[in-house]
Amino acid sequence: MGRRPAVTQTVILAAGSGSRLVSERGDVPKPLVTVAGVPLVAHALAHARASGCTEAVVVIGFDGDRVRAAVEQMAPDLYVRFITSPDHSAPNGVSLLAAEPLAAPMFFLQMVDHLFGDVALPRLVAAPMNGEAARVLVDRAPVDFDLADATRVRLAGGRVTAIGKGIDPWDAIDAGCFVLTHAVFDALRAVPTAAARTVSSGMRHLAVRGLLHAVDVNGTGWVDVDTPADRSIAERLIGPRLAATSSS
Repeated sequence: MGRRPAVTQTVILAAGSGSRLVSERGDVPKPLVTVAGVPLVAHALAHARASGCTEAVVVIGFDGDRVRAAVEQMAPDLYVRFITSPDHSAPNGVSLLAAEPLAAPMFFLQMVDHLFGDVALPRLVAAPMNGEAARVLVDRAPVDFDLADATRVRLAGGRVTAIGKGIDPWDAIDAGCFVLTHAVFDALRAVPTAAARTVSSGMRHLAVRGLLHAVDVNGTGWVDVDTPADRSIAERLIGPRLAATSSS
């Protein structure tokens, strides 16, 4: 019999420079790039708070002092701790490993540049965990995505059998949100030295052991904000909801 986990902590990966957004971000670090007038990191923190989180661990790197100061000035309605990635230019699995000392036994993982049209994290813990070490939010019917750049997922029922950019055939796209246990850190350490230590590479180690399952976004719109075009899509996705909230 599984148990429904109560997850109150999120880890937000916010260490990268956002090189593909440079034409729009100027000298602003990527976590502080705005969508609908709100910085990406503020969107991520609000999503976590709306999902029941009371604590966030924000992994910073590029222009980290500036990101930290901005978040502290925002005074978000949850306890925020910061940790610095040892190399902001390294793959994102390095940033996730940096969070290990502060990570709860079970926690959400968010990418700072993934925005959602509605609260999506609770979907990951809506059902009891049954021997899983991790769950990933996936989209079986993605729209407005560069599939060549997307992280693809192959499924057998609810179980992930393969994950990566080159997966073909594939059944869904990784939407960049997870619920994880500390098994992910051992999986990341098991990635061969010659391979890129990405979050996906750690997930592959869990998948081959049958420990990674998937939960569908089920129609919730989302976007990975990597380019100016992505930012425009995000404005269309998020803007109307924020306008409705502010006018209510």
